[in-house]
Amino acid sequence: MKKLAANLTADSATGIPWLSRFMIGPRLAACFLTIVIVMLAGNALLMWQFHQVSAEAQRLANVDQELIAVLRFQVSLRSFYTGLNELAQSEDKGRFLAGSDTLQKALVDDVNRTEVLFRSLPPRSSLRSEVLSAVASVQSSLPSELTAARALAGSGDWLALRLRLARQVRSVELLSSELVRDVDEDVTTERVDATVGITRAQNRMILIFLITGMCTFAIASTLGVGITRSITEPLNRLEVASQALAQGDLQFRVATRGKDELSRLGVVFNDMAGRLEDLYEGQRITEAKLRDNEKQLQQLIEFAPLHVFVVRPDGTGLYANRVVLDYHGATLEEWMEDEFSDRMMHSDDRKDYLAGLEKGFAGSAPFEIQARILRHDGEYRWFLSRYNPMHGERGSILRWYVARTDIEETKQETQRAQNENLALREEVNRTSAFEEILGSSEGIRKVLVEIARVAPSDSTVLILGETGTGKELVARAIHKQSKRALRAFVRVNCAAIPSSLISSELFGHEKGAFTGAVQRRLGRFEAANGGTIFLDEIGDLPAETQVALLRVLQEREFERVGSNQPIPIDVRILAATNRNLRADVAAGTFRQDLFYRLNVFPIQSPPLRERREDIALLVEYFIERYAAKTGKRIRNIKRSTLEIFQSYGWPGNIRELQNVVERAVLLCDGDTLSVDATWFKQETSAETPHSSVVLRGLGRLEPSSERELIETALSESGGRISGPSGAAAKLGIPRQTLESKMARLGIVKRN
Repeated sequence: MKKLAANLTADSATGIPWLSRFMIGPRLAACFLTIVIVMLAGNALLMWQFHQVSAEAQRLANVDQELIAVLRFQVSLRSFYTGLNELAQSEDKGRFLAGSDTLQKALVDDVNRTEVLFRSLPPRSSLRSEVLSAVASVQSSLPSELTAARALAGSGDWLALRLRLARQVRSVELLSSELVRDVDEDVTTERVDATVGITRAQNRMILIFLITGMCTFAIASTLGVGITRSITEPLNRLEVASQALAQGDLQFRVATRGKDELSRLGVVFNDMAGRLEDLYEGQRITEAKLRDNEKQLQQLIEFAPLHVFVVRPDGTGLYANRVVLDYHGATLEEWMEDEFSDRMMHSDDRKDYLAGLEKGFAGSAPFEIQARILRHDGEYRWFLSRYNPMHGERGSILRWYVARTDIEETKQETQRAQNENLALREEVNRTSAFEEILGSSEGIRKVLVEIARVAPSDSTVLILGETGTGKELVARAIHKQSKRALRAFVRVNCAAIPSSLISSELFGHEKGAFTGAVQRRLGRFEAANGGTIFLDEIGDLPAETQVALLRVLQEREFERVGSNQPIPIDVRILAATNRNLRADVAAGTFRQDLFYRLNVFPIQSPPLRERREDIALLVEYFIERYAAKTGKRIRNIKRSTLEIFQSYGWPGNIRELQNVVERAVLLCDGDTLSVDATWFKQETSAETPHSSVVLRGLGRLEPSSERELIETALSESGGRISGPSGAAAKLGIPRQTLESKMARLGIVKRN
């Protein structure tokens, strides 16, 4: 191919046109420069002739000015002497003298203007000197003549004056007439010469214009045709070659002649055609290989155990492999029908599937969708469809390639794993229920809802309830579901710490703060920094500790015992009590402001007697727990035992139930659990006649009788509620139950 192009160039080099030896740019520049030079020469000649015409025209204008000036001079002289003659005819001396001055001034002005005009004109003949001589004569004789005329007028010799003026008028007329005649002859001659000069210049201008135009046209035509042909002929050859190349004739070559750009372009074209021919041959071989590979790939896709299909950007089908068609039991035409895929979707999945398609087609990134698809035998199976876009050159999506995988077994395995996970969770819940909250009663569900609501926040929670109702479990559940679940949970039983040490226990102390403080000690609040502190039995805090705790709640800082340096703290406070804090506030034993600070979100832990439907679940758990510890296998519970559990008031709540079940498991010899009914009878006390009153009996009394009974017990115990000799022990009821009844009945404790 390259040898062919070289031969074409060598063969055509012997007949290179003259213009084709030069580049197109210099060629055009030389043509334009020649035309411009010819036009400039013609314009120069025209300007020269135009200058000649202008000079002759100026000559005519000057001649006319000379004639006008001489005529004005003649008129001024005649007007002067005519005016003097009229003044002399009036024989008025004063009028003559005044009028002569006016006439003299007018004549002098006209004479001066005539002199200035002729002196400014270019000298050509004796006419200029003749006029200037006449003007000078008038200027020199005028004063003497006016003096003589005024003298005659002053003497009153008017006749002599008129005769003198008559002689002067004739001489003036003779002088002006000769001057006008000479000027007229000269003007006529000059006019003829100027007209002839203008006519000749005009003729020469026309001739110059014609010659210049013809030369320019001839040069432009000659060079234009030659240059145009030297450009258009190679372009035509290139056009023919391009058309042949476009029609697929890769063997066509351009005949190149010359050394200009078009010749080089022809060489480049021939080289490009040769390269294209080589590329086309290589492409033909490659396409043959690709067709073979495409057949193999199509066969692979057709019989691969995978659903593969292609859709347009709007979701309509283009292609589906044999596996897809066999799964649906349809032909390709049926599969490509509108809404075919929608009909194959499970009704429960159709909405999500269409929404996922709409969202995916709106973007340009691959996406996945899961759905159940109907098989030809009527069975639905889970499939995972992966959509991958094919982009065009401009980034637009041309089609979507979809690979659909059967995930029915995976879904079933996942479901089985979930079921096993749920069962495992239930087992874990059963085995760890001692540390979690168990139950399904309305009261416990309410507690769980309140825990879920307050746990994510950092609000202070006050947990209320009788002893043994699981207040600490509620606090732990709040901590585990909070943002501080990974941090410390510190429990403090305020009732178990002596009042003299409670401040040190909570806030720590400095070395030497009190006797025995041999080193600095960090308090519970510092240990719980960033986490949660649970203050159990908050109602038993001494008054001075209540003040310090109030500062922690308000300022989020505290001071160690023996130090005045405030320490910032980030801790969530959970508090619990079995006391009636409102009654304590009313009695003055608990600070009102601290109560309101703690009572941000109160949670009431229900007693066991208010959640009897949970007793069976709790009993079952405790049986499993203690049976595993003792190595016993207890499968059944006597019906009478459950009835006893359900009917008993459980003043000790869950803790009492736990102890009873543990005792029953220890005493159980077989696989059936039973309890002795005598365990639930209240023992009487000989110390007080009211000790036989049990909780259930107290609960059945009228309010007035119940109030009287409680006040009597308080009086006998000296106002003490708890303790062996307290009113609660005398009445045979728990301390917290007595306090709640006192609050309900409005009974205030008095010492």
